[in-house]
Amino acid sequence: MRIKLSIKHKVAAVFIAVGIILVFGVASVVYAINYRQVAEQYTGIAYSSAQIAAAIVDGDSLEGYLLNGPDAGYQISEGLLRELKVRSNLAFLYIVRFVDDQTGFVYVFDIFADGDDPSLIFGLGDIAGESELEAHLAAEIYLTGQSARATYVTKTEFGYLATAYAPVLNPDGEVVAVACADISMDTILHDIRMQTLIIAGVVLGITVMSLIAILLIVNKSAISRIIALSRHMSAFKSNEGNFEKFHFTQTGDEIQAMAESFNAMVDDIKIYIDNLAATTAEKERIGAELDVATRIQASLLPCIFPAFPGREEFDIYASMLPAKEVGGDFYDFFLVDDATLAVVMADVSGKGVPAALFMVIAKTLIKNNAQTGKSPGDVFETVNNMLCENNDAEMFVTAFMGYLNLQSGRFTYVNAGHNPPLIKKAGGEYAFLKEKPSLILASFDGIKYKERQTDFSAGDVLYLYTDGVTEAMNINEALFLDSRLIETANCHKDCPVRELVLSIGKEVDRFAEGAEQSDDITMLALRFNGNGEKTKKGTP
Repeated sequence: MRIKLSIKHKVAAVFIAVGIILVFGVASVVYAINYRQVAEQYTGIAYSSAQIAAAIVDGDSLEGYLLNGPDAGYQISEGLLRELKVRSNLAFLYIVRFVDDQTGFVYVFDIFADGDDPSLIFGLGDIAGESELEAHLAAEIYLTGQSARATYVTKTEFGYLATAYAPVLNPDGEVVAVACADISMDTILHDIRMQTLIIAGVVLGITVMSLIAILLIVNKSAISRIIALSRHMSAFKSNEGNFEKFHFTQTGDEIQAMAESFNAMVDDIKIYIDNLAATTAEKERIGAELDVATRIQASLLPCIFPAFPGREEFDIYASMLPAKEVGGDFYDFFLVDDATLAVVMADVSGKGVPAALFMVIAKTLIKNNAQTGKSPGDVFETVNNMLCENNDAEMFVTAFMGYLNLQSGRFTYVNAGHNPPLIKKAGGEYAFLKEKPSLILASFDGIKYKERQTDFSAGDVLYLYTDGVTEAMNINEALFLDSRLIETANCHKDCPVRELVLSIGKEVDRFAEGAEQSDDITMLALRFNGNGEKTKKGTP
């Protein structure tokens, strides 16, 4: 796997992120503390100035100033207020009172000092709207007479201002006006920002150096060891068998535990590879032996067609496809005498080598006993008793055997628990030759097997098969079944026996849709041509 971002880079990124958060956090806290202190200091100055301004003004004379204009007292008060504004470095200093309808404020004093913008100064009697004077607070002081400290800090078009209000009282203690003082905080806030930046820079430098030191320590104690282990594991993966253990320092931590686990895995893999090599060699040896066994088993079954080129009374074709290297199904056909053809179809329980061995025994016993002149029933009786002897594996065989008299067409057969064959009369369709079967071979000794007979006419066909055909499964685990076998056979009812067997085999394969073959598939088809003139160029 290609590493896109190493653990060293990830740890460094985490440290950088922590450093940035720490710096911003410290800067924010420092700025907030300084801002709060400055705001308290400046609002205190503004409030003191507002109180002094309220004390300078004569509350009884305000109404006269508004009605009659300024007099000498007004000029004196204005001078004192101007001196207060200059000394306190106020941005704005004014005194207002409500007009009669209380819809706004009317200015009594709006102090002008050197350097002020004349366009911003209101004259005696000028009216200002609420938005210009934060009237809600001033009105509260004016109407309720409260004299508690009223201050706040705002950001306006003139910058940051610390503002304070104080009530102007007449000799009776009634509020007749409100004094307002504004002091600019822009310069001090600029200084605070600069101080904060300096502090943030110092903190950043300390943080960077600390994080570098921590990163170097972590890198030496952990990251470099993890990277070394990772590289060793990558080399281990691509070393093609040159497996070396990882050499590590005894640290007693999780990295040592990982290294020890890796080294233990190396030992296990070496043992596994040694065992795998031995197992592979043994498997190859067994595979070679099974290949030989497959060829031997195939050679035991008649596999050369046409099988009897000198006989025109019948045509025969058969095939066997084992589910494993060797199988337990078998078929056989041979001449018992010049006028009798024997056909056998059998299926041994199980699969693989045990079934193949039992199959060889059963096939040999059946053929040997048949060639002594015994009838099909006697053959199965004798073979059954012989197979029951020393059958500790408790294997069994389902089998069908029939003798076809090539002169008369009489077919004598016996069924030992096998699938019912298909038979087609000349010009007709395939149907099952269904009769109650006898017991399977090798189950109980002393069994009598009942023979049955049917007559073949020229053109009749017999089809024998094992359950690997009807029980073939597809990828959906559906079975081929008897009904599909009948349908397939009748689709090819006029075909020669070889084409019939091959066509049914192809249909089974198509039905399976690539599913693994679960059982041996064995088929045999026999067509009786009649007992006309025979040629005897050679019979096996």
